[in-house]
Amino acid sequence: MGIRVEVAGTPAGAGLIASNHLSYLDILVYSAIAPCAFVAKREVRAWPAVGWIATLAGTIYVDRSRRSETHTIQPEIQFALAAGLRLFLFPEGTSSDGARVLPFHSSLFQPAVELQVPVSAASIEYAIPDGAAAAEACYFGTMKLFPHLINLLGKHSIIAKVTFSSNSFLFTDRKQASLKMHEEVERLRFSSVEVAP
Repeated sequence: MGIRVEVAGTPAGAGLIASNHLSYLDILVYSAIAPCAFVAKREVRAWPAVGWIATLAGTIYVDRSRRSETHTIQPEIQFALAAGLRLFLFPEGTSSDGARVLPFHSSLFQPAVELQVPVSAASIEYAIPDGAAAAEACYFGTMKLFPHLINLLGKHSIIAKVTFSSNSFLFTDRKQASLKMHEEVERLRFSSVEVAP
């Protein structure tokens, strides 16, 4: 797709990584940086190419429309973390235009709390020199996948900027984990760290 990925920092080798969520591109970008698996909404499985890649990576799918589903998949998350995988979580529960980091849902942090697995943060943002990233790279709300993708493929350049935190945390409470990791992701977004090309 011609995406240039710029990375600051190094992802944790294992454990849970909490990130903001902007687009179906997020999964492709993080997968290109390092081997990893994801916790993602069920709809991702049906997306062309992205769903195939996500499934091959061992993604754990959650039905966000069913509140009880987050408890149902917790054993899968625990299994992945106990196996030493690097597992990305998008705790906002949905994607956005990137104007701000939406509140984090705490329930999916519970497996990391119970296993005392380290949790770290990552931030992702996009730039499109010949367009508007918020409307053309970010995929959210009532946007339709195919028109969005066709428009995106017509862009000359897409830049994904990813920043990883150097800090990892152990938590004893999922709500504390949710609040702290939201703070960390926000900090990374506004970090003055220069992203190398």
